Amino acid sequence: MPTHEAPSTIKQPAAKKQRFIIRHEKPKITTKHVMSLQHPLGIKPLGNYYMDATRPDFTGSCRGPSLGRLSQLTDEIIMEILNLLSPEELLTLGATSRVLYGLTHLDDMWKNLTIERFKGDWVWQDDTWRATFLKRSNPGYDASMILKNRDQMKLKGFYSDVLFQSFYCAAIGMEPYTAVENIDRRSGLSLEDFIQEYEQPGKPVLITDGAKHWPAMAKWSTEYFLKTWPDAVLRAESVDVEVKNYFKYAQGTKDESPLYLFDKKFGERCEGILEDMEVPVYFREDFFGMMKDRRPDYRWIIIGPARSGSTFHKDPNATSAWNAVITGSKKWIMFPPHILPPGVFTNEDESEVTSPVSLMEWFSNFYASTQFPDDPADRPLEGICREGEIMFVPRGWWHAVVNLDDCIAITQNYVGSQNLKETMEFLYMKRDQVSGVADDRREGFYEEFKEAFFSSNWTPPEEGGADTPQEVASSMSAEEIGKKRALMEMWEKNEQEIEQQSKALQQRCKGGADAPDQLSFWEMAKRGSGVPASDKDGEGGAEVNSGSGGGFSFSFGFTSDDEEDEKPMEGEPLEQEGGEDQGGSLSEDLSTA
Repeated sequence: MPTHEAPSTIKQPAAKKQRFIIRHEKPKITTKHVMSLQHPLGIKPLGNYYMDATRPDFTGSCRGPSLGRLSQLTDEIIMEILNLLSPEELLTLGATSRVLYGLTHLDDMWKNLTIERFKGDWVWQDDTWRATFLKRSNPGYDASMILKNRDQMKLKGFYSDVLFQSFYCAAIGMEPYTAVENIDRRSGLSLEDFIQEYEQPGKPVLITDGAKHWPAMAKWSTEYFLKTWPDAVLRAESVDVEVKNYFKYAQGTKDESPLYLFDKKFGERCEGILEDMEVPVYFREDFFGMMKDRRPDYRWIIIGPARSGSTFHKDPNATSAWNAVITGSKKWIMFPPHILPPGVFTNEDESEVTSPVSLMEWFSNFYASTQFPDDPADRPLEGICREGEIMFVPRGWWHAVVNLDDCIAITQNYVGSQNLKETMEFLYMKRDQVSGVADDRREGFYEEFKEAFFSSNWTPPEEGGADTPQEVASSMSAEEIGKKRALMEMWEKNEQEIEQQSKALQQRCKGGADAPDQLSFWEMAKRGSGVPASDKDGEGGAEVNSGSGGGFSFSFGFTSDDEEDEKPMEGEPLEQEGGEDQGGSLSEDLSTA
């Protein structure tokens, strides 16, 4: 059984505390900085139009003459139309005018096309996703033509925020956002102090010496992975890619939001890799471990270049987590459970989260607003986790993470004594949101966990008995029996409180005279009772279905395309079901442009 006690062989030196805000002098984004950025096609942000128009040599925007009647449409609408076209159609359209050449070169669009058609079966070309797609479609394609054509196709007088935004976010980097570090940094932290000061109150901490002794620290690097596991296939968001191909991509990409390798089966796919790491002493009490191979997904290797990372989310199943950096560094920004980060939107039970498309977009648009909130207590915690350090992420905290440079890390979720009740409540009350297990196990997963917990903590009856095997009764010390019984009592107490809470919610749904405050519309919707008659009729053509099955649904005639691949991070792209490799060849003839 997992234990929460430090092995007697591990010495716990006196803890060193750093409880102050560290401020580094870093450059800030300035207008001069933005204006100095040069888009490879010469595209400028829309605001530059008003400045350029004051110049005597200004000849106007090239958008109208180049697009003709299409110029009446906004760039956003044009891009929506372009997203409906096939790659072959985009290549043809891009050869008709200079502005359409620029609009059809948005690299994020070609990224989606490449993944949709070829999944992870592509080799990165050093220039762009467009070059990668063309080379994969036609191995004989000369990718150098793209750079040659680009120099000839500079767009003088083209202003577009839509096209400039992604370039800007990728170009500015993270330097302006790394000045503040106000997360506690601790070394020599004893297990008892960790529990009392951080795990129990639910407070983040950076353990600066947490992984420095791992064998991985002296071994893992890009070169080591390419030498040891070059052909291993790992998961990068919605696709499976070979290690050698992913590292080539990571070294050459200019994506605003690069593909993030986040694989839960790395222990099976990279032979011997688990020998290079260990679970830190602070996190060895993990009750999900009692389920053995039936436990939810819990451990991942994370690899990515600068700007890659995970947008704001809470970790799954109300678990806590730890994240150890082996190479590189990570910027963390964290909000306590009751504070929704700016720019992030969620429904009432937090089953759906919407946030900016990329981390760089969030930092560019919202970071400044977090530095001077109305209430100083609402300011987020920030920190940089460096090589050999471990970040502790308490249950329920909103957090976003971005790599400051090429980074390799390990992360693991766990449930121990300090967050057992929250996890039990989540599994019991939010069964449809249980993650890391097959869909058909979600509804009954609480009962699965309970059975494993009770089985692992079984103890002989206090009075013994003829049906109690003597070897079992004598194999447990009095101290071990006492600990197991204490855990059982903890579970039973938690379960009683959760069941009472559930009954109270059901009573509120019924709206009885003795009920507490009336449930919100969303709570009633999720539980399928107590819905006001005026709402049951639906509005705007909505159809409301209610019944004994619990809950109700609105039907507007839309259907979902794909299900999201499970992983403990928000914002993973949907897995695309692209067509088979058609084996055809694509050519690019821009002589008529």
